[in-house]
Amino acid sequence: MKVPVDTNDPRWQLMERVSSSPILEKSARLRAFLKYVCEMELTGRRLEINEQQIGIGVFGRSPAYSPGEDSIVRSQARLLRQRLEEYFRTTGKFEPVRITIPKGSYVPLFEANPELAAQGAGTHSPLVAAASPASDIFPDRVSRRLSWRLVMAVAAVLVLALGTWALLHSRHGPSDDPYARFWNTVFDPQRGQVIVPADSTLILIEEITGEQVTLQNYLNRDYLAKPSQTTGLSTSDLAGSNYTSMADLNLVARIMRIPDVRQMKADIRYARDLSISEAKEKNLVLIGGPRANPWVELFASRMNFYVDFDGKRRKNSVVNKRPLSGEDALFVEDQADSAIEVYGLIAFQASLDGEGNALLVAGTSSPGTQTAADFLLSDRFKNYLSRIRRPDGSIPHFEVLLQAKSLRGNTTQSSIVASRVDP
Repeated sequence: MKVPVDTNDPRWQLMERVSSSPILEKSARLRAFLKYVCEMELTGRRLEINEQQIGIGVFGRSPAYSPGEDSIVRSQARLLRQRLEEYFRTTGKFEPVRITIPKGSYVPLFEANPELAAQGAGTHSPLVAAASPASDIFPDRVSRRLSWRLVMAVAAVLVLALGTWALLHSRHGPSDDPYARFWNTVFDPQRGQVIVPADSTLILIEEITGEQVTLQNYLNRDYLAKPSQTTGLSTSDLAGSNYTSMADLNLVARIMRIPDVRQMKADIRYARDLSISEAKEKNLVLIGGPRANPWVELFASRMNFYVDFDGKRRKNSVVNKRPLSGEDALFVEDQADSAIEVYGLIAFQASLDGEGNALLVAGTSSPGTQTAADFLLSDRFKNYLSRIRRPDGSIPHFEVLLQAKSLRGNTTQSSIVASRVDP
């Protein structure tokens, strides 16, 4: 049963003031957008706030519509963010609480007005100054009583604002624990995030066609129309197949059990269903190398280590673009006694729009990806973050290359063979 919104909630009343202001009064679409997301948030239905549901509930799109092809929600969200910023810069400048809709997300945040909170109970606060004319209208005793009440009211508002600010920052602010801080940076509550496992279908398509699928081919879907060089099969036979590896799914499940991640909202998207706009606007967790997850190509120019596949030698490897003294330029997955030497890669990079972050987890094979996953979720990774964090506690962008041995799918404990850390 749908829970009705409490119309006496100050946050709801704030939403109504914003909606009825000159900044929004002529835009029925934006008013409906704001009311919808605020109602969902204030009635405990935050998890239902997403692009698909907004398109259906606010803009009348059919349940089958594709947000990747219809950008109505994203374009209107940009306009709404601009109007909210304008309102709280002008008409609502002295509102104790502000509404924001962070970029990359559609969940509204009710945050203390930082400018008002910073003023404290100073004598130059516009709210306090506005009370001073009472002394010119009322007798002294009444004036003093009224002034005292006004001061107490202003103080109460400021205390509430400061308390709200402290509460919000205690929930979402940086942690002294580098491991918690890292995950809160990857899964930033101010942005949307998408976890993208590899598309293992691409390995089968490569076997059929003899060609690796590039990101451009992947986006155009033209790789699905190529015939086999050796069999009667066509790649179109795999168009409706969604395959990924157990190593990838296992990593997704383990990440979502991390205490600092469990309370965050993240979408899990099959690589073929990710849109270029999502890739640009949201934090990404990409699993797999470019052979099975072409989206990794978007970060290739920034990274020093890159998972590659030699089609002629049928060997998986990691390319070291700029080797340091004593480092190999190429790390090849190969037989070593009775085991296979595998490599895993973890790369923490800036997001494509530069306003967030991306995490890439890959390997030269499924055991290599498992090697990277095991390290990412271990105490050894916590120690690594402690070593590289900056003096202010922030985590720099980095790349870690790991080596392990795989015997019948089981890997030994890995060792770091090379790493890079941004200044």
